[in-house]
Amino acid sequence: MKSSITVVAAAIVKDGKLLALRRADGNEQVVHKFEFVGGKVEEGETPEQALIRECKEELSLDIEVGELLNTVEYDYPNTTVNLSVYFAVPLSDYKLSVHEEERWIDCNELDPSDWAPADKYFLGYLKKGYSKAVKAETDADYAVACSIAAEVMHEVYDPLTPEGQIDYMLSKLPPEEMRRRAEESGYTYKIVYLNGEAAGFYSFCPAKEFREDLSGTYLSKLYLRKFARGKKICTKILASLTRPIYLTVKRDNANSVNVFKHYGFKIIQQLKSDIGGGFVTDDYLMSLGK
Repeated sequence: MKSSITVVAAAIVKDGKLLALRRADGNEQVVHKFEFVGGKVEEGETPEQALIRECKEELSLDIEVGELLNTVEYDYPNTTVNLSVYFAVPLSDYKLSVHEEERWIDCNELDPSDWAPADKYFLGYLKKGYSKAVKAETDADYAVACSIAAEVMHEVYDPLTPEGQIDYMLSKLPPEEMRRRAEESGYTYKIVYLNGEAAGFYSFCPAKEFREDLSGTYLSKLYLRKFARGKKICTKILASLTRPIYLTVKRDNANSVNVFKHYGFKIIQQLKSDIGGGFVTDDYLMSLGK
């Protein structure tokens, strides 16, 4: 009769790339194949405890265990493996000790033929992109949102705005201001996670908070990091909001204007605002479902 073991492993993703580790030993089905870091759950351990221990033993890596991705049962010639893969956030540097190679592979380019048989079942989820939105509640959550805003705004808007404007705008919305808006002005902030890592955030409020004559929802912010675009995340976000939806887009940002037109938004007004610091915004007000 075959033996059966319970195994846990960590999907560690950074900037849209998965940490893949090539096996240095094992049977012919797994040797020199890529795998997730992990190992057997010992008696008396929880899966989370086992995963923390295995990452420390194999990589000298400290992690924070995240959400369960999935579980699969696979029959190797002599053993049945019950493998559960969790997302994990690295908290330290790491070094190889039992693997012969490490590689950070873009989740869009994962090739099952390079992977151990049990591990490859999880690659489809990662290629498609496992996304979820979590409401910001802690100071750390708001700090993550601010970090994403800085990254995306500088990437997208620096070529379109006067020098210093983006830094000025970011200075007006620190984490404590986000929290104040959430607590006092009806704003909701949500962090978007893709394959276990923070990939974007969005914020919204009743449209009347933006302008008294409007009903529905005002989508105040929607920022996705580059690797998270094209994963239908915007579609999911828009589907979750009460119509009509309003948002503002920089008038000369033709790419963003056209993206929102693709989703069905229409330009209803041009808005110019003095935001202080010698800077002026020139936006379109767009609506969906009005």
